[in-house]
Amino acid sequence: MYESAQNSPPACGSTRFVTRSDLVRSAGLLGAGYTFNNSAPGEEQVLHGQFDTLKLRPGLILHAANVRDLRTMNTSNSLNPGIKIVLLVDGATDLSFGHHRFHLGPASANPQHRHGGALVNLAEEDLFSRRWQAGRSERKVSLTLMPEWLHEGGLQEHAAHGALEKFAHEHLARQPWTVSARARQLAREILEPAAYLPGLQRLRLEARCIELAAEALTAIGEADAVSDGLRRVDRQRLMKLEELLRGATCAYLSMADIAREVGSNPVSLQALTKRAWGVTVFERLRQIRMERAHEMLLAGASVMQAAEAAGYSAATNFATAYRRRYGATPRAARGAA
Repeated sequence: MYESAQNSPPACGSTRFVTRSDLVRSAGLLGAGYTFNNSAPGEEQVLHGQFDTLKLRPGLILHAANVRDLRTMNTSNSLNPGIKIVLLVDGATDLSFGHHRFHLGPASANPQHRHGGALVNLAEEDLFSRRWQAGRSERKVSLTLMPEWLHEGGLQEHAAHGALEKFAHEHLARQPWTVSARARQLAREILEPAAYLPGLQRLRLEARCIELAAEALTAIGEADAVSDGLRRVDRQRLMKLEELLRGATCAYLSMADIAREVGSNPVSLQALTKRAWGVTVFERLRQIRMERAHEMLLAGASVMQAAEAAGYSAATNFATAYRRRYGATPRAARGAA
């Protein structure tokens, strides 16, 4: 006997506290090896809100979250191959697929990041990482389209089948994607509860996710996908370089020292970072230090402390650079903390 339709829980489940152990379990559908950059008991609560990962059909996985970070930390895990589609309805997030980093969400500090989504292909296993910030919220939909789903999903009938096939075979190919109003509406419908019986709710979710996937994949047909065209050794160098630039000793190293640490030379390394990141090694270091300064301001540090962390001796020069990057003054950011 069927029960009358009630408001079903949203795709991201009921509101609850999410522990470290919950995160490790939820990652099993997508990959393995979930790690934290700090140690704490598995029962420590790290998220509050609605959070779930659902396998809608073989090769089509939905991760939905309407959560607030309770900790400031970094996490990472290995992801299985597949096309990754990520967009935020509200809030902000800071995540990476391999060496591609994305700041996403309407509440992103940089206005340039507020309307974009992530559209990346993993042709092989690679690392996903997320940088957490206590108090930050996000309403996020993330789709994984695995090779078996792409093969069986009728994409060979897609008008841009050739471009899609090329994209799906190139590791860490990425496509610039401005999230349309329709895509954002679909994400809202995925996240919000609906008056359907459980079976129909599942079908509704699958239909919305397929439409969202089609909406995102259209971007691949509109322009050539941006593929890094990098060798595995180059990607490994970039990951090691990113780790080195984020370390405490990097400011005391010369360009030759940095290149030597990652198994390259200054000229080749500069060419590699320009090709992969669009910036030089030093410009990337400045970005990282400015990001660190921004996080310090949000945590209540003084403007002078943040300026020093960003590598500026004068607070006025720091304020100019900060405003250019984040669209607000350091004092305004500190006041919003």
